[in-house]
Amino acid sequence: MTNQETIEKLNDALNQLIDAYEVLQLKHQETIEKLEVQTTKNKDLEFKLSDLTNVTDKREDKMDGMLSKIQKLLSSPKTANVLDNSNNYDDNFEDTLSDNILDIKLSGKDHKIEDNTAKIDFGRMESLLNGLNK
Repeated sequence: MTNQETIEKLNDALNQLIDAYEVLQLKHQETIEKLEVQTTKNKDLEFKLSDLTNVTDKREDKMDGMLSKIQKLLSSPKTANVLDNSNNYDDNFEDTLSDNILDIKLSGKDHKIEDNTAKIDFGRMESLLNGLNK
C-alpha cells in the first residue's frame, strides 16, 4: 500500500466518523428539544395540579365549616330535645305538628316565641339529617 492509498482510506474513515458524529449531534439536539417540551408540559401540569389542589382545599374547608355548623346546631341544648325525639320519628310527624299548631290557633292563645334562636325549622332540619345519611 502506498502513502496515497493510506491517506485516502484514512480520509474516507474520517469522513464516515464526521458524518456519524453529525447524525449523533442531530439526534442529541432532537432529544434535548423533546426534553424541553416535556419539561414545559410537566410544569404546566404541576401548575394545574396546584390549582386543583387549592380549589379542593377551599372546597374541603367550606365543607368542614358547614359540617361544624351543623354539628353545633345539632349539639346545642335547644335542639337536644328535638334530637332525642327524632329517634322516635314516625311518618305522621308533620301531621302531628300541624295539628298542634292548629290546636294552638283554635284555643285563642297567642303563643309567640320571643327568642328567634328558639325557632326550629323542622323541615330543614329533617332534610339536613337525611342528607347526612346518604
